[in-house]
Amino acid sequence: MQVFHEQLNTAVLGEYDIIVAGGGVAGVCAAVAARRAGIKRVLLLEKSILFGGLATQGLISLYEPICDGKGHKIIYGMGAELMKLCMRYGPDVLPEQWRDDPDTASPDGGKYKTFFSPAMFAMALDEFVLDAGVEILFDTQVVAPVMEQKQCVGLLVENKGGRGLYRARAVIDATGDADIFCRAGAPCVTGQNYMTYLAYRADMESAASALSEKNIIHARKWTLLGSGPRGNGHPEGVPLISGTTAEDVTQYVLTGRKMMLDSMRNEDRFARDLSILPTMAQFRTTRHIVGAYSVQESDLCRRLPDSIAAVADFLAVGEWYEIPYRSLYNPEYPNLWTAGRTVSADGWAWVVVRVIPGSACSGQAAGLAAALCLKHGLTAATLPYSMLSDALIAEGGRIHAE
Repeated sequence: MQVFHEQLNTAVLGEYDIIVAGGGVAGVCAAVAARRAGIKRVLLLEKSILFGGLATQGLISLYEPICDGKGHKIIYGMGAELMKLCMRYGPDVLPEQWRDDPDTASPDGGKYKTFFSPAMFAMALDEFVLDAGVEILFDTQVVAPVMEQKQCVGLLVENKGGRGLYRARAVIDATGDADIFCRAGAPCVTGQNYMTYLAYRADMESAASALSEKNIIHARKWTLLGSGPRGNGHPEGVPLISGTTAEDVTQYVLTGRKMMLDSMRNEDRFARDLSILPTMAQFRTTRHIVGAYSVQESDLCRRLPDSIAAVADFLAVGEWYEIPYRSLYNPEYPNLWTAGRTVSADGWAWVVVRVIPGSACSGQAAGLAAALCLKHGLTAATLPYSMLSDALIAEGGRIHAE
C-alpha cells in the first residue's frame, strides 16, 4: 500500500467536560444523563442530521419490550422514558393494558412494546437533548481520538467548516461501531451480519387498514427482506458482512435495495409505493469493545453483581440479560466508556442487549459514570459500583430484573 504523508495544523475549536460521539439512542441518553448529573459542558457529535440512529434513520421503529413477557415490567430509567418519548407526538400500537405504565399486567394482554413513527421520534429527541442543555453538532464526523498514553484528551472531527479538535475530560463512544476505542488502539471484536433489508411500504391494503383502524401507523407496512435476527432467510450466496469498512456498507445497502426493487418491479406501480428507504445501513452487530467483562449467552437470566439494567429477550418469554457496568469500559482506558451495540457482549447476548431499550439504559449508565468520575476524580475502573447504582436508582432506574 502506498502511503501519503500529510502535516496539518488543526484548530482547537472548543473544550468540554464530556463529549459523546454518536447521536443514536445510546449517545442521546448518555449526553442527557451527563447533563442531568450536573456536568456543565457536554457536546454531542452526530455524523448525520437526525438523532436516533437505527431507530429513526434505520427505520427499526419497534420499541422492543420493556417487560419480561410474563406481565412484569423490568426496564425503568431512560429505557422506559424513551418508550414514552417515542409515542409523544406520533402514532403507536401499545397494548391498552400498558397505557398507564403499570409495573405488572396480564401476560395474555400483549407485551409492553410498540411500533412508532421514526420521524416524530427524531423530532422528539431534538427536544429531549435541547431541553437538557446539551450542545449539538450535526453533520460532524469524528475522525480519531487524540490520546496521551491511554487517556483520551479530545476528538478530531471533520465537517463543513473543515477539520478541528474538541478537547474533552471524558469521552463516550456511542458510534455504534466502537470507532473511538478501535482508533485508540483498544482491543475490539468484529461481528458478522446477515443480509437484512427493511423499508416502509404503502399500498391500497395498508391505506384501507389505516382508515379502518383509525390509526395512521397502519398506512405503512414493515417490508423486510432477507434474514431474521437468527439468520433464517439469509440469501443464498450472499456473504456475511462485518460492516466496519466503506466497502462493506456499500455492498450491504446496494444488495438490500436491489432485493427490494426485485420484489416490486413487476407490481402495479400505481397501487404501491415505498414511503421511505433507510438512510443508514441496518447492521445489527458490527464491532464491540473488549470490556472488563463480556456478557455471555450463559448469563441468561443470571443476576450480575454490577448490573446497570436488565434487557428482555425480544423473541422469548421470561428471558433476559443484565448489562454489567464492566461491559461499558476497558480498564486500560481511564476516561473512555461505550454504550449501545458496542458494549462488551458475545453471541445472542450481544443481539439482545443492543436493542433500543438496552441502548437507552447503557447510554444512561455511561453518561452517569462519566459524570461521577469527573466529579470525584475517579477512572472508569475505579468508580465504585455502589455510587453508580445509587445514582441510577435515584434517576428512576432499576438495576436488576428481579
